[in-house]
Amino acid sequence: MHAAARTCFMVSATGAHRVETIAGARHAWRFRPHFHAGDEVVRMLAGRARLRLPDSCRDVVAGDTVVVPAGVVHRFEPVDDNGWAFDSRFVSTAANDAAMPGSRHALGAQAMALLAGRSSLHTDVEAIAQACAVSAGHLSRTFRRETGTSLHNFHVLLALHKAKALLRNQASIIDAALDTGFCDQAHLNREFARTFGMTPAAFRQAWATAAWAASGSRSSAMYKVPGSGLS
Repeated sequence: MHAAARTCFMVSATGAHRVETIAGARHAWRFRPHFHAGDEVVRMLAGRARLRLPDSCRDVVAGDTVVVPAGVVHRFEPVDDNGWAFDSRFVSTAANDAAMPGSRHALGAQAMALLAGRSSLHTDVEAIAQACAVSAGHLSRTFRRETGTSLHNFHVLLALHKAKALLRNQASIIDAALDTGFCDQAHLNREFARTFGMTPAAFRQAWATAAWAASGSRSSAMYKVPGSGLS
């Protein structure tokens, strides 16, 4: 049985900001629909993949660079069995740690706010729809049409971003999991890897190493996930 493929995560310093880089060796990567708090610059290094956005999709091939704006739900998926290699970069600041996508419509904004306020990952679409004074079916269809994903998936993404903010500040993984609505550490591990291709431990360690490097006047730090195939 082969170990699951993992991305490689790096944190580097650019002035007062920290730049996060996720890189993946050639593999048939298939990430869940997700968003980032900062603009994401993705370089396709090999192969090709399909980028799905809320209202469109396009194929991205080796040599292409695409920018996915902050807060836009998107996913990359393989086009064929040959897989694809990539790296993506985005700036992380204290201001966007808990950032949430905006909504062009009042209904979407209200649903997002209600999801953000829930203490567990039991989404309860019926209760949210009732609070919005619409039917569950209407809310689900409208939300998916606007964001490109379901209410529950969006709910999980909000929790993952809250967990990332805690992990950047070196909270324990179990505390990050329980404080953001996950059932346990294993639950956070599964959802984190499915979304970002790495474990919470890899993410936390890279930020710890970056903090150590900054304190020693070094400009960058890198944590390589064992078995990622990257050098």
